[in-house]
Amino acid sequence: MNVDELKKQLLECLEAEELDNSQILSLTHQLANFDESKVRFSVDAGVIDRLGQELVARQETAVSELVKNSYDADAQYVTLKFCDSKDIDGTLIIEDDGQGMSRDDLVNGFMRVSSTSKIHEPKSPIFNRQRAGQKGIGRFSVQRLGHKLTIITQTIDSDEALKLVINWDDYTRDGNLFIVENTLEVIPKVKEKGTILTIEKLRDRWSSASIQRVYRYVSDIITPIFPMEDTLEIEGEKDKFLVDFFEVNQGRKQKIADNNIMLYQHAVAVLSGEIDA
Repeated sequence: MNVDELKKQLLECLEAEELDNSQILSLTHQLANFDESKVRFSVDAGVIDRLGQELVARQETAVSELVKNSYDADAQYVTLKFCDSKDIDGTLIIEDDGQGMSRDDLVNGFMRVSSTSKIHEPKSPIFNRQRAGQKGIGRFSVQRLGHKLTIITQTIDSDEALKLVINWDDYTRDGNLFIVENTLEVIPKVKEKGTILTIEKLRDRWSSASIQRVYRYVSDIITPIFPMEDTLEIEGEKDKFLVDFFEVNQGRKQKIADNNIMLYQHAVAVLSGEIDA
């Protein structure tokens, strides 16, 4: 196709009642390739798969990065449910009560490769936590774990939630990264605030031992509170971070890891103390 034909098609797209943004992007990129005096980098869609495999080698590391993202979002409680995951093609559901994401957070944060939000904001907004997640790893972690991701997220100030669906298999090699479409829609809120990640068609098997390894990977940010009430007061809110891990097999739910299972039930003694003024 020559330049004139591309211009004609682009003009028709721009004049149409409903804009086909993917077609406009494709035609624009093709036109840019005819510019002999300037060249530009292009990105193969398969880079998502390669980055996911190379940046996040272990499945446990991938899940721990997602837990750390919840910590960075000032969540206080996170649940992970590994559903029928003893075999490949299971489902992982991660739900937190953090601050959630706005449309701008999704589009210019999560959907932006190598975003700089954690560089510009090294501390979390509510509890002033030092960011625990590695910069830009979260999106590749979910790709590393499964074939399909559904994000439902809402902020306390919003009246509605956002639902983003990504089929990682759409990011095939020899395709153009910039024209792969993902569905984003507005839906009724499912909770006051927070984010739910549903990762379907898991690429790996998950044993109870591998799930407990994830707990150990994130144990340094989990609040070792015993009993539950002994938490730090900050601006009227209790700063705590608790994570529960469950297995759900054929509808039967069993807790696999938490503070009690991984720590307190092995204790030979409980020591208590206090510091005066």
